[in-house]
Amino acid sequence: MFVALSAWMLASVGPVAIDAARPLQAEVPVLAASRGVVFVNFDGAELFFGQDDARDDTTVLSDMAGEFPAYGGTSQRAATLQAVRSDFAAYDLIVVDSRPTSGSYTMAMVGPYEAGNVLGIAPLDCYDSFPNNIVFAFHGDADGYTSTAQANTISQEVAHSFGLEHVADQRDIMYPVSTGGDPAFLDLCVAIVPSPEIVCGDQHEAHCPAGEQSSHRELLDRFGPSVPLDPAEAVVEITAPGDGDELDIDVPFDIVARSIDGRPFANVVLFVDEANIGGRTQSPYTWRVDGLPEGIYGAYVIAIDDSGIMSRSESIEIFVGVENPDNDGGGCRVGDAPHGDAPCWWLAALSGAWLLRRRR
Repeated sequence: MFVALSAWMLASVGPVAIDAARPLQAEVPVLAASRGVVFVNFDGAELFFGQDDARDDTTVLSDMAGEFPAYGGTSQRAATLQAVRSDFAAYDLIVVDSRPTSGSYTMAMVGPYEAGNVLGIAPLDCYDSFPNNIVFAFHGDADGYTSTAQANTISQEVAHSFGLEHVADQRDIMYPVSTGGDPAFLDLCVAIVPSPEIVCGDQHEAHCPAGEQSSHRELLDRFGPSVPLDPAEAVVEITAPGDGDELDIDVPFDIVARSIDGRPFANVVLFVDEANIGGRTQSPYTWRVDGLPEGIYGAYVIAIDDSGIMSRSESIEIFVGVENPDNDGGGCRVGDAPHGDAPCWWLAALSGAWLLRRRR
């Protein structure tokens, strides 16, 4: 196996270079477009040297073997995760922050690792030939980089594992210098910045002239477009709170989801007002809420099964300190007796605390 490098480099002044991608090459067939999963690991892990396999915490990058630090803190994690999701929103790829229990996934290790003048490193895997790559972004909570800049590093390292190389256009996420903006995967053929030479040329030339790359077209080729999920075909649902329930301000409660037909899921991800709150890999799928300010909140979950197929639940609305105008006595209010005979299914399972964003 041949391994090469590409890296974002720190500078004391001006732009910041981002990464060193190490290419992997193998004689394997090109993968057909299929859904992908990226696990953004903010919690640290002990890594071992070997062929890349996120499921076993083995990395082909020998220098990265050992204890990788956790991201730490809480102030930026959710915003950084959401920014990574936004980067990949056009593609049939889901980004989670809890480890899937089965199936293939790319793992992005995110933590304040000391690597001199480098912000990240990744294997450059042409055609995404080796599933389950591990990539690295050297950021910690409140390290001076915005959540958008941190996501830029993470997304670039992840894209290296899909065979994307550096380009010369600073509007593209694959530009090798962090400029503090909000780049995207461009639907344009732009010049590749060889370091020291272009590695995945055949992959790029399927969409662009020699020496150029369109990051958007290559990701679209690999994963296909984002597919809206139809709640009418849902196999997962939110069981608590109920749709339209009224809750008291700052009263703790749980959001709970379940499989409708009893099948297990590799991951269930909660979204509140379109923000990714995080995934759960074991039933009951429960998220602890420490209380909310006044407002109306919308929530749904997306479940991923062992084969990577996703299902979206129907959305619910939660009224916190606000009367539900459609409540005819069938809802439930936390902190008070239930309205009518409706039960309140507030379960006591514990999980990580988080804050919901108020809908405006």
